Amino acid sequence: MPLIIKDKKQYLISKVRSIVAQDHQMSLEELQLRLEREYNLKFERHYLSSLVKNIYRERAARADRYTLNAALAAFEDTMTQVVRVAWSIANDEFARKQDRVAALKEIREANNAIFDKLFDAGVFERKLGTMEATIRNTPLPEDRKQAIRAVFQNWGLIPQERLQIASDSLQTPKEDAKPDQPASGS
Repeated sequence: MPLIIKDKKQYLISKVRSIVAQDHQMSLEELQLRLEREYNLKFERHYLSSLVKNIYRERAARADRYTLNAALAAFEDTMTQVVRVAWSIANDEFARKQDRVAALKEIREANNAIFDKLFDAGVFERKLGTMEATIRNTPLPEDRKQAIRAVFQNWGLIPQERLQIASDSLQTPKEDAKPDQPASGS
């Protein structure tokens, strides 16, 4: 069978899905006959079977997502209730100090548990120990460097004499300067 354009494939899948939705127990032969009779579509048996498998795979994935979402929602509701009660304890001025501290710890643990479950479910993407190398290793433009130096100097973080030594060391040495380029600072 020749390659099928993506839009055409989506159209074919929608027609197969509409018939399969009406009768889940239908055999491939019956499905072929109905597609030909109702939509004038003729399929090779193996291709039709792959479309039906894709439809069942999508259904299973939707059911898994639905089940996961329902479980996450129930867990989040439970943790929200725990946090609500814990906040009432933490804000109670007549509660013992150790009870208030324990309530605050429980709030923190409940929030951590919710985030852990959301990370495990793939809602967020964990990037532990990674950095954006392009941002991290990009040199600052000269105007930004000067602005940072000025702020450090104004706040007294860099003494004036040290700032002069640092700016001298940042200049291009005369022996490294190109013949058509004058040495900086000269």
